[in-house]
Formats: sequence, C-alpha cells, structure tokens
Amino acid sequence: MGDEEDIEDEAVSVSMEISGNYDEVMSKLATEDEGSTSLVSLLDDLEQLLDTVVRMDGGTRSAIAQQLPKDMTVSFDAQAVVDTLQVLERYDLVVLEGNTWKPGPKLTTEE
Repeated sequence: MGDEEDIEDEAVSVSMEISGNYDEVMSKLATEDEGSTSLVSLLDDLEQLLDTVVRMDGGTRSAIAQQLPKDMTVSFDAQAVVDTLQVLERYDLVVLEGNTWKPGPKLTTEE
C-alpha cells in the first residue's frame, strides 16, 4: 500500500457507548495500569463509607463506624469517620445535620 503516509496524516475520531449495570461498566473501564493502583484501596474505602451512610440513611459518626464492613483496608474509628466525612462534605456527597451525617445532594440526586 503506497498511501500509508496519507493515512497517518489524517485525524481520526472514535465514539463508543458502554451500557449495563454500574459494576459491569466500571470493570470494562478499569485499567490494568500499575500506576493507578496507589489510590485503589483509598477509593474502595471511601466507596464503602459512602455506601454505609446511604444504607443507614445517615447516622452519627460512632454509629457509622460500627456499621462499616470489616474488610476495609484501614480501620475507621469514630474520629476517622468524621475526618473523612468532612472531606466528602466538600464534594456534596454527605451533609451534617446536627450530629447526624446524611447522604448529600450528589448522592440523593443520582438515585
């Protein structure tokens, strides 16, 4: 093929749609790149913390700490829970009402 030089100079655009349930789609998008593994355990723990808050429909820091799964990467006592939730609050993922942490606007609108 003598036209290879012409082909290399042309721009190409590709669009793709992936549909299915959340876990299936995320597994398709997951990379095997070793460089991204440094945050995987943190993100998994944050997801489990948020899932717990949603499942409980809110709770105090100690109640949330007691309900967290045992298989989390690091242990979360009540103080670690509140420290983490304060960060997540900045992203509107949780809100503090009195002494009760509840799912925030971003979590309640995605449902």
